[in-house]
Amino acid sequence: MYVLTIDMLQYDCPFVNTSDDLDVSYFGTYWDFGPNSFIIRGYIIAKDSDELQNAIYALQTQPKFHKLDFLSKERNIASVRVEIDYTDAMKAIRRNHGYIVGPFHVRNGSELWQVGFDTKADVERALQDLEKNNQFVIRNQNRITVEDFSRIISHSSILADLMRAIDGLTPTERSILKAAIKHGFYEDPRKVNITKLAREFRISKAGISKNIRRAEKKILTHIGKIISLE
Repeated sequence: MYVLTIDMLQYDCPFVNTSDDLDVSYFGTYWDFGPNSFIIRGYIIAKDSDELQNAIYALQTQPKFHKLDFLSKERNIASVRVEIDYTDAMKAIRRNHGYIVGPFHVRNGSELWQVGFDTKADVERALQDLEKNNQFVIRNQNRITVEDFSRIISHSSILADLMRAIDGLTPTERSILKAAIKHGFYEDPRKVNITKLAREFRISKAGISKNIRRAEKKILTHIGKIISLE
């Protein structure tokens, strides 16, 4: 299996078009494909409840939109089931034997896809097909073996816990940890130290160290569970 992460700019996608104008994100988690349209189950997350309503209204005015059902709704977040026509890009993926292998994320007018193919030839044909009417960037491309896929499935609950732990980082923890990784805090030899990070974030060295330790604890707890199963 070949798995691609594609940063896609579609000109005929209701989600891409509305996210370009509104402060809203769309997360697609499940898909049901029909002959001429498909249903996406996922989430709409807006900056506030008013922007959520704006996003829902904007979706309903899009040419390829069919139907939206609420599964749940709370303040600025809605769990929804949306039916739309096939976009040109989705047709290209399916025409070349591609399939969805992970969640889609749409924000700021672009869409991050997780797409799988059985052969390298299918990948090449699909990319050539996509180039005709779409703009995209391949962010990542991997070949996953049956063994790899089996391990992912067997660890799926722990991986889900790990993702929730990452989502549970505070904004400060996330920003400091990202900067530490980016600037080489975990490289050998270390390229940045606590002092330089403290200067960048304009907080004390103790504050930097505390946030890094907290973030590491939240994440490493779940990584430790995965290691213990290997």
